[in-house]
Amino acid sequence: MAHMTEAQFKRLRLGSKPNGARVADEGTPVRKAKGRARLERVAYPDAPVEFEVHLPYDPRPKERPRTVSDMRQVEAAFMSAKGNLAAFRSMLAKGFSRTFTPKGTKEYEDLIALAARTAMRSRPPMRCPVEVRITFVLKGEAGQWPTSSADGDGDNLEKAVLDALNGIAFEDDRQVVRSVREKVCGPEPRLIIGIAPARP
Repeated sequence: MAHMTEAQFKRLRLGSKPNGARVADEGTPVRKAKGRARLERVAYPDAPVEFEVHLPYDPRPKERPRTVSDMRQVEAAFMSAKGNLAAFRSMLAKGFSRTFTPKGTKEYEDLIALAARTAMRSRPPMRCPVEVRITFVLKGEAGQWPTSSADGDGDNLEKAVLDALNGIAFEDDRQVVRSVREKVCGPEPRLIIGIAPARP
């Protein structure tokens, strides 16, 4: 493999060749982006975790957060305005609303989080890149595909599970670099979840 001499480097007006620098035909060093894990062929220290969550209802998709007017703040603004309509409108323009996770989604995510904590057995959340496999079992006859509008789409079903696992199975769901999900029918609704360090 040909190497560029110091003189050739200077003729190209690239300055002095740094000690130990590789030339272009040897490939350029790969720079690590801030906060990114390097793809290495080494085993991560975390052991895989597998568990099931038995559900009283079919797996639920992630519902969008709801935003509603905070009537207490509206009433307080009305009282503070003391009949001055312009002042009241000015206060309302600041926005008196609050955003919350719908009750059904919160209860569902809490149920998954409880099962995950039990499965982790007091282990800290994984800090490495992870791969996740989720099987959504919806109540129905085996051999049927759960594709009706009531069964939820895969993206939102998965989102609810990953959000529930945040801070428990892994620190944050941005660590999920590979995921496999499937929807099937079975006699009882449940989730089958597997989390493991990502393989290169």
